[in-house]
Amino acid sequence: MAPIVHTYRSGESGLFVNSYLVEGADGVVAIDAPLLLSDGRAFRARFDALKKPLLGVLVTHPHPDHYNTITELLAGDDVPVIAHGDVDSEIRAKDDAKRAQWGPMFGDEWPAGATFANQTVADEESVALGDLRFTAWDFGPCESESETVWLLGDGDTAFIGDLAFNGTHVYLADGHTEAWLNAIDRAEEALGGVRTLYLGHGAPAVPAVFADQRRYLLMAREAIGRVASGRPQLSEEEAKRVASLMELYLPGAPLGWLVGAGASAVAAELAQDAAPA
Repeated sequence: MAPIVHTYRSGESGLFVNSYLVEGADGVVAIDAPLLLSDGRAFRARFDALKKPLLGVLVTHPHPDHYNTITELLAGDDVPVIAHGDVDSEIRAKDDAKRAQWGPMFGDEWPAGATFANQTVADEESVALGDLRFTAWDFGPCESESETVWLLGDGDTAFIGDLAFNGTHVYLADGHTEAWLNAIDRAEEALGGVRTLYLGHGAPAVPAVFADQRRYLLMAREAIGRVASGRPQLSEEEAKRVASLMELYLPGAPLGWLVGAGASAVAAELAQDAAPA
């Protein structure tokens, strides 16, 4: 049978994140897992309804809204949990800090612990899980510290994590917008022939979504640069001004609060880029 992609989309409190179940003849492969416990349990229920074995879990990048509830998805199943080596290292290095930062905000919805990868891959390495084959393409730092695109089969379908968003504001707080723009340039060439891109946030898209993401990032850098005027830090009011500017650019789009939360990180990035060598 041809693979079937099932999408679980979390609500606003779960950052509208997408998690995927790829159904093959032999079983199911999950791509990422939601942020919140209630969504993680619902994602497991969605998997159970398919009545096929779980073959493995693939992780796109090291932000908790993409790996936080792998434990709930597994529910004791002993299967490969696979990530690029850089993604795995970043998750292990930062998970405790993210738990301390975000756990109190989400309370009982935040898992007590995380399940890390038990298998890592290198760039362009393929893995076979039942009749499903995926290839990892490493795009390095961009929206996160390390972004992996997982190509399904011969590459007509790709799961791109947060390499591009579709119809939502974006997370900027890792401060890698220049590297992200470079990654988008690579993605337009490398993924130009892919028919369907499954994103971490927003509806499935075609490769033209990369041009949209480039324009958004260029606008965000311009808005933040003008407000910061070379300074590496914005006040709360200045961050709100940036968020308002981006709201004018993408009116009505959800997750606008992410812009203000990440504005100072981009200001610091721009200031460092402008500093004398």
